[in-house]
Amino acid sequence: MENASQPLTIYSGLTSEDIAALDSLVSYKALDTGEYLFHQHTQARSVYMLEEGMLMMERSSSTGRRQVMAFMQPGNFIGITHNEHYEFTVSALSPARIREIPIKPFIALQDELPQLKENVRRIGGNILAHTLDQVFALGQKKAHERVCFLLKQLADRLPKERRHLIELVMTRQDIADYLGLTIETVSRAFGKLKREGVIDIFSAHTVEILDQDTLEELALAD
Repeated sequence: MENASQPLTIYSGLTSEDIAALDSLVSYKALDTGEYLFHQHTQARSVYMLEEGMLMMERSSSTGRRQVMAFMQPGNFIGITHNEHYEFTVSALSPARIREIPIKPFIALQDELPQLKENVRRIGGNILAHTLDQVFALGQKKAHERVCFLLKQLADRLPKERRHLIELVMTRQDIADYLGLTIETVSRAFGKLKREGVIDIFSAHTVEILDQDTLEELALAD
C-alpha cells in the first residue's frame, strides 16, 4: 500500500516487475538552463518525468501573450495531453535531468498494468486540482497573497528541513506571468511581505520564510 506521507509518482504502488517493465521504456535527457524540452503545438511523442532541476510550463496565445502555467520540480510528470499535440511549451529554468518515455508503448503498458493506469489518472486529477487552485488565486487574491501562494507551492516540494529557504530560479517576469501581475506589482508584493516580517529576501533569488503560519494562511486557495 502506498505510504500517504510520500508524494504520488508514476511509480507509486508498482511491483518490482512493474517498475522494470516501465524502466525498460525509459531514456534520459539533459537540458541546460534556457533549453526547451518541447514547444507548444509540436507533435506529442513522449511523456516525461523530471528527476533534477526545475522546468517552466507556459502557454502563448495567437497574439503572443504568455501565461506561465506551472513551475515543475523533481517528481513532476509532464506531457499528458488530450490530443496529438502539446498544448504548452516546457523549458529549463536550471540544469535538468529528465526521464523520457515514448507515448505509444507507455499507453500500451498501462493496459497491462492497472496500477500504472491508476497512477496516470490520479496524476491527471492532481494537475486539474493545481490548475483550479491557480485560477482561484489569480481571480480572488491580492498581489501579496498570490506571491505567498507561489512560495508555498515551491516550499511544499522541498525536504521539511529546507522548506524555510527557497531559491527562486525563475525571473521576476516569469513570476509575474504566472501570477497574472506586472513585474512592478510583484516587487511591491515581495516588499510588503518583507516589511511585515513574513519573509526575508537575501538576494533576487533567495527568500527565507520567517512566519510559516502567516504565509500559509495568506496562500490558502479557499
